[in-house]
Parts: sequence; C-alpha cells; structure tokens
Amino acid sequence: MDKTTCQIKKVGITGALGNIGTTLSKGLGEKYGLILYDLRDTKPLGGARFVQIDFAEKEKLSGAFDGLDALIHLAGNPHPDAPRSLTMRNNFLATSLVFEEARAAGVKKIVFASSNFYHEGSVAQALQGELGHLITLDMPPTPISLYGESKVYAESLGRHLAYLGMQFVALRIGWTVPQDNPALYGGDYMRAVFCSKRDLVQAFDKALEVNTDFLAAFAISNNSRPVFDLSETKKRLGFSPQDDAEKYF
Repeated sequence: MDKTTCQIKKVGITGALGNIGTTLSKGLGEKYGLILYDLRDTKPLGGARFVQIDFAEKEKLSGAFDGLDALIHLAGNPHPDAPRSLTMRNNFLATSLVFEEARAAGVKKIVFASSNFYHEGSVAQALQGELGHLITLDMPPTPISLYGESKVYAESLGRHLAYLGMQFVALRIGWTVPQDNPALYGGDYMRAVFCSKRDLVQAFDKALEVNTDFLAAFAISNNSRPVFDLSETKKRLGFSPQDDAEKYF
C-alpha cells in the first residue's frame, strides 16, 4: 500500500454503545463521518448512522463495512473472567469475521482495541516490584486469562492483514472508566494503567491519522506511577497524553 494515500474520512465503530465506544463516538464525531455498530438495539444519541449487528453471525456481515475508510474494532466481551464460550464466540470468532469482512470491503485501516492484558503477567510482576523495568511494546505477550489471549490473537491477525496490504494499529488500552475518575476505583493497578477519556480519544485520533503498515502502541495516560514505557508510543504514534491518575487522588 502507498501509505501516503490513506485518507480517513468515514469511520465505523463496533461496540459503539459500550464505555469506550460512547467516549469515542462523542470525541471523534465532529472530525469523522461515523457509522456505529452494536449488538444491542438501543440507538445512541446523535446523528450518526446506527447498525444493530451480531458480529459472530457471518451471514449478517456481508456489506456491513462497504464505503468505510477505517474501522475501529471495540466489540467483544470485556470481562477477563467471562465464561470461555462467550470469549471464544465474541472475541476470537467475531474478531476474525470482522477483520475478514473489513478486508473484503476494501477498508484501508483497522484500529483495534487491544489491552494492557496483552502484558497481563508482566503488569502483575511490575506492580509487585519483580520486573525491575518498565514494560515496552516489544516485550513478549504474557496473557494469563483467555481475554488476554484474545488480544494477542487479534494483534497477530492484524500483522497478517498488514502483510496483505491493510493498515493496522493495535492500541493496548489501560483502564478508562465511565466517571473519568480513577480515585473512585483506587489501587496500584488503576494508578498505573488509567487512561482518561480525552487521552483515549487522542490516542484513537492519532491512530486514524498515522500512516503505517502495522503499529502497536499504548493508550495510557501520563501516570506518575507507571508500569508502561510510553516513549516509543509518543514517538511513533505522536501521542501526547495530558492526564495523570495521581492528580485525582
């Protein structure tokens, strides 16, 4: 792909009614033409087109992404302790079908909502003082839960899509909460992985803008008690997080 030709104007968001989806719909709606997708039938507020769809049902996907320049894929079961059957269906199967349909539709770029759970084991070590250094993007994945494994799987699919000519950005997201206040949850984990809503929107906006084949990056605020090294993300994504979890405590 000629990376200079990837002009992003029309963007689809799967899982648009979730916490991250609603944040991105509000934050990106003035800049991009959005089409919102979700399994639920409660239509979101605003003027964006809404499509109710179950991404695990292959026969429903044909043509769903036609005309999109980019797709933000958020849809999936977000609970690390969810039953195996739900994670396999909604994270592994549905993600595979979404990526396949996006490529068939000629979508130029996928921005995937990966997770800090890609580094799940390393985060636990870091919080216990056993790692000795910050977690970098090139460290091997250390998922413990099936949810974490689904993120590693999807990033691997993304590398394959990049090989086939699509652009793919995997954002390893920390923890964005509906109230946008980490103090309501507390704990060392939240202090380390908090991502404010405005930092989250900025990360996804930068991911839509950046010209790349494949890029993994952290979507984490500039926290004073970090476990992630944001230097490579800031350099390659152009991400400049504005918030710090400590300021809320």
